[in-house]
Amino acid sequence: MKINPFVYGTVVLVIFLGVIFGFQGAGVWSTSGKVDGAGKGIQPSAADVNTIKGWMTLEQVSTTFNAPVAEILSAFNLPADTPPSTALKDLESDTFDITGLRTWLQNRKKP
Repeated sequence: MKINPFVYGTVVLVIFLGVIFGFQGAGVWSTSGKVDGAGKGIQPSAADVNTIKGWMTLEQVSTTFNAPVAEILSAFNLPADTPPSTALKDLESDTFDITGLRTWLQNRKKP
């Protein structure tokens, strides 16, 4: 018995994507990195600046590291009217990047 290659390819694709979308729909599989296995939102850790991710907002970083948004904006020459809800990745420019923010926060902590 011969299987039509088109049918075989379609069946393999449907099974492959069905598993992925099925588990995502059930809330078991997340590829965003924004939630952990239990579905709780990931927050930066004040103990480790390397937990800061590009999708996090200025407000999250400000709250976690006790650094006023205005101070962050000033330190990196960003517009003062930048909303705190802005994702860090959206601010990337010649004067601001996440690595620079991590370094600035580490140095800021030191007396």
